[in-house]
Amino acid sequence: MKKNYGLLTGCLVVAALGVIYAGVGAYQAHIKEKEQQQAENEKIYMTDFSEIKAVSYDNDGNVLAFTKAGDSWTYDGDDQFPVNTTRMDSLAGTVKKLPAVRKLEGGDDLTAYGLDTPVRRVTVSADEGDTTTILIGDKTDDGNYYAVIDGQNVPYLISSSLFDETAYGLEDMMALEAFPAVLGTDIQTITIEKNGVSEHYVKKTLDKDGTIAWYRGSDDTEDNKLPSNAALNVLADSLSGLVVKSCANYKVTDEELAGYGLDHPQAVLSYTYEKDGEEKTFTMAVGNTGEDGTTYYTRTEDSKYVNEIDKTTLDKCMTVDTGNEE
Repeated sequence: MKKNYGLLTGCLVVAALGVIYAGVGAYQAHIKEKEQQQAENEKIYMTDFSEIKAVSYDNDGNVLAFTKAGDSWTYDGDDQFPVNTTRMDSLAGTVKKLPAVRKLEGGDDLTAYGLDTPVRRVTVSADEGDTTTILIGDKTDDGNYYAVIDGQNVPYLISSSLFDETAYGLEDMMALEAFPAVLGTDIQTITIEKNGVSEHYVKKTLDKDGTIAWYRGSDDTEDNKLPSNAALNVLADSLSGLVVKSCANYKVTDEELAGYGLDHPQAVLSYTYEKDGEEKTFTMAVGNTGEDGTTYYTRTEDSKYVNEIDKTTLDKCMTVDTGNEE
């Protein structure tokens, strides 16, 4: 009986401790939430919009204006311009609720902060129909900027974020064409057409351990098997790693192709790859060298983009030495 009583007492103590710990945990969580709310309430914001529908800013005397349409953005000066959505979403997020380091109530006249001749004007239109222009003035020694809402007289001190995000020119706001997200090991066949000659290579899996071999032309006969996989593995890695350096024309016409050497390209590179259980093909034409001599003009199949890609990298892709390596 005493043992049962002791056991019951122990259970009650454990249960009581559990309730206490739970209560302490809930109390601490409440205190933390209250502190976070208090910290948020103490923050100062220059703007507070629900959603942003348009943003414009001046850059070196040019006004760049963008309007949001659904989940994407358009450039008001050319609706075909491929806007970098990530960059614009970031800018919209910054101006939506722009934090200030402090509000300078009772300070000097706006001229003292360079706000009579602002270095930048950022105009924001919200879904509510409100349009607000933020003027950015002088830079402080610690890297912050003075700013004010146009039409108001109380300046703020803000971080450099808004100034930095509106320092981009139009070219910087362009979304570059993305190539397939593949690895060299995903590539199954490679074809290089150059100077009227076409070279085709096929990768074959030889056993259940995943051992592979590359063949010239086809894998129908072992006579076509390359003595080493090294050159083709490097080529596959190079092709999968191609990236666009810049875009020379995002709406090229057939008549303009000759100006880039893409009406009769010097080479056409293509490869097939497996992605999500499907075989897909990527094809790219290589034209003339770019103006500075460090790139080639290129165009993927049926694309409106004329891109520039590093010349050294493409030279390696267009020349394959499959010699008799041992």
